[in-house]
Amino acid sequence: RDRIGNQIMLRVLNTVTVCLALGLCALAGWQIQNPATFELVSKSPAAAIQQTTELSFLQTSSFVDQVYLYAGLAVDNKHETGFIAKEIRKHNYQTQIRLFTSLDDATVRAVLWDQGVHCLVWPPFVRYPGISETAKTDLRAYAAAGNNVVFMGNYVAVQFMNDVFGFQLTDDYQNGPYYRNDRNVRNTPYQFLPSRVEQASIETYAVKTRSLPPGGKSMLDTLGATVAFVIRYDLGTVCYIGYNYNTPFHADQWTRVLHCAIDM
Repeated sequence: RDRIGNQIMLRVLNTVTVCLALGLCALAGWQIQNPATFELVSKSPAAAIQQTTELSFLQTSSFVDQVYLYAGLAVDNKHETGFIAKEIRKHNYQTQIRLFTSLDDATVRAVLWDQGVHCLVWPPFVRYPGISETAKTDLRAYAAAGNNVVFMGNYVAVQFMNDVFGFQLTDDYQNGPYYRNDRNVRNTPYQFLPSRVEQASIETYAVKTRSLPPGGKSMLDTLGATVAFVIRYDLGTVCYIGYNYNTPFHADQWTRVLHCAIDM
């Protein structure tokens, strides 16, 4: 009986040994055929998650799917509006740009009450936009409800923001480059920007950082002047980019700034 038990045990061990040998042979063959995959799997978790800030920026998948863009008489539709629409969709081709051209009360209310769109972009103004007090009230309510309003360009935009939202922003000018404010960009899309953004042209319009209201944070600044800031407005945000996008120089950097503002 002991002899039979020993024979059974020996057969079991032989079977296990053969199975292990076959498994090792199969693994070796797979490694030879898939060296790149094996190398990726064998790396440590810390190495696997390392990536540059540029890759992080391009891999953010939560970018908005729809944006309202003003394209009326108060902006330069011949040279700027179409270009800005294209830049918004750069690397984000799933995003739909919905244009509106009128600032009458009914049109503004239809835009702001659209439950499917949570970002409104104003291109650089060439003249002060004619908007009623009713529309201004609706715009404030839109931002306060948790939506995002993005202004671009120049001191007309700054004055418009003051008039609509009751800010007391003061215009300023400082030559670039402009530096990422690492204290303020944490946990925002702006954290993926380069540490400095070059001045693209003399038509860069800054605001004195000290004039930002409570809840306002500068994202790009130099010498007390901010060219990109975010103001928390109840549940929503009001963003400003002090550039009019009228030159191709350093356009990629400023397109990234625009994406950050829209993605707030």
